[in-house]
Amino acid sequence: MKIYLTAIVQSNKESEALKAILQDMVIHSQKEEACLQYDLFHSTEDNDTFIFNEIWENQAGLDKHNEMPYIKNFGEKHGNLVSNITIFKTIKIS
Repeated sequence: MKIYLTAIVQSNKESEALKAILQDMVIHSQKEEACLQYDLFHSTEDNDTFIFNEIWENQAGLDKHNEMPYIKNFGEKHGNLVSNITIFKTIKIS
């Protein structure tokens, strides 16, 4: 079953630095076998808000994604650029 994710990332007022890091994550993530969609958006109303819309082939593919070095390194090396991350895991109903 496909997994749909929306992740809202709030920066700590260093949005340009965070934006570059997030864009790099997109490049790597889109190459993953189970990745069907991995898009990054920047809010037009709040410069410090970024939104990922993702579709994964299945839970196993998402689990593998979460173990990738660039995902783990994001939290370890760049967590100080982020004030909050909210993740919505959903399934499509229509």
